[in-house]
Amino acid sequence: MVEMSIYNEICGVIHVHFPLKKGKYYIPFIANEGKKAGLDFVILTSHTPKKKWKYRDLFKFEGYYDDLLIIKGEEIDERKKNHLIIIGEKKWTNETIERILKREDLVKLVAHPYGKHRLFFVKKNYSWKRWKENFDGIEVWSLLFQWADKTRIYNVPVRYLKFPYNVDVPEKIILEKWDKLNSERKVIGFAGLDIHSLPFYFRVFDFRRSFRYKNVFKTLRNHIYLKEKLTGDFQIDKEKVLNAIRNGNLFFANDFLNDSCGFYFGEKYGKYLSGEEGKIGDIILIRNPVSAKTKLLRNGRVIEEGTIKEKEIKIEKEGNYRVEVYWNDKNWIFSNYIYIKGEKNGEEKI
Repeated sequence: MVEMSIYNEICGVIHVHFPLKKGKYYIPFIANEGKKAGLDFVILTSHTPKKKWKYRDLFKFEGYYDDLLIIKGEEIDERKKNHLIIIGEKKWTNETIERILKREDLVKLVAHPYGKHRLFFVKKNYSWKRWKENFDGIEVWSLLFQWADKTRIYNVPVRYLKFPYNVDVPEKIILEKWDKLNSERKVIGFAGLDIHSLPFYFRVFDFRRSFRYKNVFKTLRNHIYLKEKLTGDFQIDKEKVLNAIRNGNLFFANDFLNDSCGFYFGEKYGKYLSGEEGKIGDIILIRNPVSAKTKLLRNGRVIEEGTIKEKEIKIEKEGNYRVEVYWNDKNWIFSNYIYIKGEKNGEEKI
């Protein structure tokens, strides 16, 4: 049985915005909200400002806030389409998306790939179009857009009162696209919040404080497996986190439903885990924090399903394997893929 202690699980959120004009005050505030929510890291993704020089100092606020990591990223776009999160720069980028996508030194994540809503009657569409380009991953689960997509002016009160119980599930079109992309090349999946600081007039109506950072930070989270412990040195630990994200050594979950810490999907003895490669004949272990309905998918198709706490599965065919776990019939946990290579006895690929 795998010793989970060989991996160091850390938990955090990706795709977080804040008002740039108040950045030097907001970043420490967000760090404090993250600590209250029990996070280990927060990745900030401000939209690229028109006057970059006015906010050039914000990247200096990266670092440790006690034991919480704040990593400063950026969200760029092309006229509202093709939103891309880039992480790893130390200043605002001056490059186009086309050039950014060719760089290998950054983590490049597609934000809300099919993002759309009609919140204020006018249809807004922020979809990704550059599917043939070289990005590292996609936002499979987007809190803001998947909540807003079903929210209209007339049902805002009801939608508000039910949040975060009504955090929606990943769209089928996104899951199918994720599976298809991985049939061609490795593309990691993650959960994003896309949370923004509420304007004053919205904060007045947020009487339950549902949309404050601390509370939203308790919903869609990314759990990263590190093979070495964090050192306390920001630059070293930042690279560890970014490398793990790029490699897909993570799962993402709606932790508001239930605490997902301790979930494992990898080789039985810990030789590899999600985001990495295995071979036919290996034994894969699925371990849930609690007994829950679980689906094992191969190349996007469910091949095993049942309520389990822990299960070992011998892999007989090559393909891309991932896991979905449900809590009270709601999507709870999504693993990244394990890539099983090689054929056995001349079997054809499916």
